Order: sequence, then structure tokens, then C-alpha cells
Amino acid sequence: MKKLIPFAAAAALIGGAAYAADVDSNAGARIVAPLQVANATALYFGTVVPSITNADSVIVSATGAKTCGAELTCLTTDHTAAAFNVTGETDRVYTISLPSSVQISNGSENMDVDNFTGSKASGTLTSVADNFTVGGTLDVGANQAAGEYTGTFTVTVEYQ
Repeated sequence: MKKLIPFAAAAALIGGAAYAADVDSNAGARIVAPLQVANATALYFGTVVPSITNADSVIVSATGAKTCGAELTCLTTDHTAAAFNVTGETDRVYTISLPSSVQISNGSENMDVDNFTGSKASGTLTSVADNFTVGGTLDVGANQAAGEYTGTFTVTVEYQ
């Protein structure tokens, strides 16, 4: 019996080693160029004379076309759609998100800008760059206070 114990212990040690194994695995990542967007031109609705009694809207489309509501007088053609330049990784697809509405102000009075529209909902970065334009609707109140109205809106681009 004394000889069986060392033999059993040796068999357990040898048997345990037979069940262990090591394996290596690869790890990696692909880094793409950061997606960047820059505003090249502001969205501008031009010079507008409001009605004394009725509210109305001015629309600048994503193509830059302007529609002045019947209750308003639009004096000049100094309107522009906003233009954006996108850069990043070549052949990557990105999506564009626009706000639902923002306010612009002359310091004490506000107007809403809403119904933002883009020249596209997504794009592909060919040659590392792409661009798009954005229009919207300016809601002018009855007897809207005079002044230069300004504000900002946020456009988000995201890789897909």
C-alpha cells in the first residue's frame, strides 16, 4: 500500500499536465480619419418687411431658392442657404441630422427658424471630402420689431 500512494500522486501530476494548453490570439483595430464638418456659408433670409397685422414666413430652400410669404415684402436677393464642408475617411458614408427649430434674436425680440431641410440626408466621402446645403423657414410675426436678428443652429454629421 505504501508504494501505491506515490504512484497515484505521480499519475495525478502527469494527468493534470495533459489537460492544459496555451493558445495565442491576434488583437487589432482600424483607425479611420476623424469626421469633421465646417460651416462655409450662413443661412440668411435677407431683408424682410413684416405686415402690421399678419404673421407669415420666408423660406430659403436647401438649393438657395427664396419664397417670401404674401403678407411680407422681401426687399433684396441677399439670401443664402447654409453650406457645409465635410472631411474624413475616403469612401465612408455619413448621415446628417438637422435641428427641429431654433430662435434668432435682435437682443430683445425673437423669431423662430424651423422646417430645416438639407440637400441630402447622407453622403459619401469621395476624395476625402463632400458638401451639402441646408435651408429653413423663418416665421415672421405681425409687426415684428425691426433689427438685425442672429442666432445659431447645430448640424450633426456621423459615420455609418
